[in-house]
Amino acid sequence: MAEKKPTYLESLLEASIIRDKEEGYTFIFQKEKIKLNDGIEVDMLKEMHSDFTREIIVSEDELHVKIQPSEAFVPFSFFKKKTEEQKWQFAYQLVKSIQNHSFTRFHLVVCPENLMFDASLTPAFLHYGIKESIPPYEYDPARELVEVKATIASLVDSKYSFIQYLKLHETIQLSEVASKLINADDLNELLTIIRQQLTTVEEVRKTVVTVPKKKWTIFRFASIGVTVLLVPALIYTFYSTFFLQPKQEAFVSSNEAFLQQEYSGVIEQLEDYKVKEMPKVVQYELALAYLTNESLSEEQKEVIQNTVTLQSDDKYLSYWIHIGRGENEQALEEARLLEDRSLILYGLYKYENQLKADESLASDERKEKLDPVQSEIEELESQIEEEEKQAEESAENEQQENQKQSEPADNKQEEDKKQSEKEVEQNKDDKADEKPAPNSDSSDKPAS
Repeated sequence: MAEKKPTYLESLLEASIIRDKEEGYTFIFQKEKIKLNDGIEVDMLKEMHSDFTREIIVSEDELHVKIQPSEAFVPFSFFKKKTEEQKWQFAYQLVKSIQNHSFTRFHLVVCPENLMFDASLTPAFLHYGIKESIPPYEYDPARELVEVKATIASLVDSKYSFIQYLKLHETIQLSEVASKLINADDLNELLTIIRQQLTTVEEVRKTVVTVPKKKWTIFRFASIGVTVLLVPALIYTFYSTFFLQPKQEAFVSSNEAFLQQEYSGVIEQLEDYKVKEMPKVVQYELALAYLTNESLSEEQKEVIQNTVTLQSDDKYLSYWIHIGRGENEQALEEARLLEDRSLILYGLYKYENQLKADESLASDERKEKLDPVQSEIEELESQIEEEEKQAEESAENEQQENQKQSEPADNKQEEDKKQSEKEVEQNKDDKADEKPAPNSDSSDKPAS
């Protein structure tokens, strides 16, 4: 268990302090660390404040000073519930009590843990140092002034603690009021500052109307009820004015730009909106606008545009929007969900170029991110190349098979042709044989 760090008062007195709600406060001093030359003066502590009961117990090694405040007094920490005016009134009385302290052999320690106050805001001190007996042994006006300034500053401006105002006031950012307090040269200047603040607070109080607590409670709950009813309407009005209406106007403007084929205008109007915020028709128009500006051939664009339609899966539209915006990782996620290898490969190309161009990445980090991307690209390219090769071989085999099937038919046609020619020749020969011979009797006929 960590050792408890001593408080400011414990460190100053070289003592330990026990706080108990029932038994009050006990200051324990080691006798070897204190002078304690005169026991009578220690007994005089019992008479220092009539509302505080003090008991002095001296043992062989220790001196115990037990202090039991009356119920009228409360610790300094209770000031958290007090008004600003009450805090300044206490500050005024604290400075006056220090100025009026007339016991030269009894020395004050001004810090929150050594202070209490009653209903009239009158300050009271728990411990007093006694000259040559109990620390602090000597009157130290410089310490006392610094302590009272830090105490009042922590009271009226709780931004910092007493210790911070005491030890770090030269380095922390002080408010205007705290700066005046800390820079005061003496107790009289402190009183002047406090009077000025009391006047200011009083003037402000005069401008405030006070109402009975019951009436204020009714008004407060009524206000809460009205606020609860108005909040949804105010939220919707705010959302509509600053988000919904500008968004709808952007959608309309982007549609007009799309119809006029001003694709850069479409992109510009919708650059502040996420894909999920857009209706499908707006997603379609934006996807086509980005496709138009993509570094693809006209043939490739035409093929892709045939697949990007209003009937397309939303992921196709989202993919091309992410690609156009340079959000290549998100585009890859969409492509993987679609299980479209060509989209995955294109997304990987874009992501690879993005990583290479990212100057914010260290060389080791860039290589670490590039390696898996390039490996996946090589794997996909190899798969596609293998499939294309198989497709070519399949087409070639099919062509050869078709040729084989067509050869018998060609041979038969050739044979039929030859057979037909043969038959034609045969018919010619048959006709020649059937032709009648010249008349032999005509040569023997006598001449007339």
